[in-house]
Amino acid sequence: MVLARLYPQTSKYQPLMDDKMNIVEEGSAYAKRMKGTFLPEWPDEVLREWLYLHNNSIEKYAFLEFERFLFTPVVLRIDQIPGRKAFDDETFCEKFCNIAERAKDPHDWLAQYMLREGTWNTPIILLDNSLRQHRFPDGKPLKNPIHLLEGHRRLSFLNGLKRIEKAKPKHKVWIVRIELKRIC
Repeated sequence: MVLARLYPQTSKYQPLMDDKMNIVEEGSAYAKRMKGTFLPEWPDEVLREWLYLHNNSIEKYAFLEFERFLFTPVVLRIDQIPGRKAFDDETFCEKFCNIAERAKDPHDWLAQYMLREGTWNTPIILLDNSLRQHRFPDGKPLKNPIHLLEGHRRLSFLNGLKRIEKAKPKHKVWIVRIELKRIC
């Protein structure tokens, strides 16, 4: 199977695709299927916005075992929102923080939305790594105390809004904690 070769750790989380690798499943149907099979505790919004829309990049965090994720919706003040230090690749933040310039592109709806609204359209996903216990399989530690899992452009744009003083004072985020493995 092609999916198993492309996504060895996450093929079971992939949206249904045709033989040309085009997604043939609606986001809401995908979320319902995942909740009914592998990820019953995941919020629908997170399933659609992360695993469904970014299905080609979820392999990177599969080692964290998605079934163990515990999600908490939180509202953070702008001064509590992490900056570039939460990114695995800190340079990514700098590449996309020029939101006013990017919003001039008629195709960059997200930059336009965030510049107009002062916040994101859907919460980003942050991993609580305050105990510094999570590491990539190669041994490299994940960022601490917070590691950005999903929402790289949104967080970059928000940091850009902060710089030009156009960010709202509070923002919704999803905080992920990883449930400890049970030993029987």
